[in-house]
Amino acid sequence: MASRTICIINVGGADVTSNLLPRLINLQATIKAGGVSDTASFELDDSDGAILLPRDGVSVEITLGDDQQGVAPIFIGVVDEVKSAGSRSSGRTLTISAKGVDTKGKPKEPQQKHWDNQSLSSVFSDAAQRAGLTARVDPSLGSIQRPYWAMQGESFLHWGERIAREVGGTFKVVGNIAVLAKRNGGMSPSGGSLAVVSAAYGVNLISWDLAPFLGRPRYRKTKVRWYDQKKAEWVIEEVEVADPDAQAEFTGRYSAADSGEAKNNAESRKADSERGKGGGSVTINGNNSAEPEGTCLVSGVRPGIDGIYRIDTVNHDFSRGTGWTTRLDLKQPHGEAGQDGRGD
Repeated sequence: MASRTICIINVGGADVTSNLLPRLINLQATIKAGGVSDTASFELDDSDGAILLPRDGVSVEITLGDDQQGVAPIFIGVVDEVKSAGSRSSGRTLTISAKGVDTKGKPKEPQQKHWDNQSLSSVFSDAAQRAGLTARVDPSLGSIQRPYWAMQGESFLHWGERIAREVGGTFKVVGNIAVLAKRNGGMSPSGGSLAVVSAAYGVNLISWDLAPFLGRPRYRKTKVRWYDQKKAEWVIEEVEVADPDAQAEFTGRYSAADSGEAKNNAESRKADSERGKGGGSVTINGNNSAEPEGTCLVSGVRPGIDGIYRIDTVNHDFSRGTGWTTRLDLKQPHGEAGQDGRGD
């Protein structure tokens, strides 16, 4: 029996589904691992101009699912833009766009602040609180200690992204929650495992475009140097990358303050290299369990393409014509991906 898609739209704390669904032309939501804000938009038939214009910055929550797998929130954010479009011949539409972070709020305000001899968990929580947010930090990253942390005229958004690059994490803001998760960890910031999503040919896989290996982003080893004042010499911290086919070594352009920071930077570059080894995208039947940093198991396509991939971005699309589909942008192939065992 075919499943029935369930879509619930909440605006400003009120369920407006019954008013908007009869007018819904298309709904899209893009959920990213980090670096940029999550986005959502819904295009509505506004032929009679009767839709009440939402307030700028009002909260938006979108829930998707079906009568078999259940429902779950797939987007939380605020209204960022409302656009009316049309003509004499085509009628009128109203498109409501939302972002996962309020770009008019305190998270974008530049700040001057430093912390001495504290853990990243403590520092990140304090910085998030100053921006009016609640922090959620991966325990493996939260335990990192440094003698000195600083925000030097940076907004919390810019600072969070910089720190994430330095320690091998991904940073994003979802509603009023600031998240710092471990890159390529496959875990939520609280330490729980993320769901494994299946993309199986003949079952739920609609289309695919996958390259299990790429050349340019890959390194065999990453190196970052720091100056040991006690020994009065430069020391290099190096990390092996899980990519035996790569030969090049990456050496950081800038030196680190100490051994711990150098190690973190080298680990971050390792994560980038492993993540960029290959990737592509798959489109599957709508699935609300797919999350960035989670795992996608591709099967039934062909030897060398089937395997395990890291989910980088989740794109939900729900429309009158095509129903609900989910496109997953994938990276970091591992397992059997890239290996055609028939040639062994």
